[in-house]
Amino acid sequence: MTYPITKLWFYPFNWMMVRRIKGMENIPNDKRFIAVSNHEKLVDPLYIIYAILQKLNKKVHFLSSAKWWFLGETICRQWAGCIPLFNKKQAFEESKQLLKSGEIVGIFPEGGLKKTKNPKTGAVRLAIETNTPILPIGVKSSYIPFSSTLNIGKLTYIKNKKNIERQTLELMKHVYELRNSG
Repeated sequence: MTYPITKLWFYPFNWMMVRRIKGMENIPNDKRFIAVSNHEKLVDPLYIIYAILQKLNKKVHFLSSAKWWFLGETICRQWAGCIPLFNKKQAFEESKQLLKSGEIVGIFPEGGLKKTKNPKTGAVRLAIETNTPILPIGVKSSYIPFSSTLNIGKLTYIKNKKNIERQTLELMKHVYELRNSG
């Protein structure tokens, strides 16, 4: 099972919370990718996982704040697929290894739950170093049933190693355009 135990409550919860997922056809069947999204609510990773599981039945390994690690290694890393952010270098290297082994990595460049003018560049740097495409996802998140939406964009390939900060800002601008387009 991709996510042990959680599938029992996972699908009913997400079915009840997510009103619409647009762009499912943009999730590639046959390649690894980095899922990049805005982050509004704590449930955002569940909504993104829900969409990807429907098509691929593959685990998404999200970078996760160290504050969640009180739940333990088994729950966080093995069951949920989290990559702990104890150390930026460690998390970056672990993400690279997962991508190289064909896994999917999920990143919220803004870090926390607030929109920021200076998103972190890790997703773009990871895409460049591993030659992995980015799947932009705009999430309009809510805790009210049947009101959250996801708009999944087309794969983005980053080839240019110059001006990573500008590319990150452009990527997040595109993510917010997806978020606001529905």
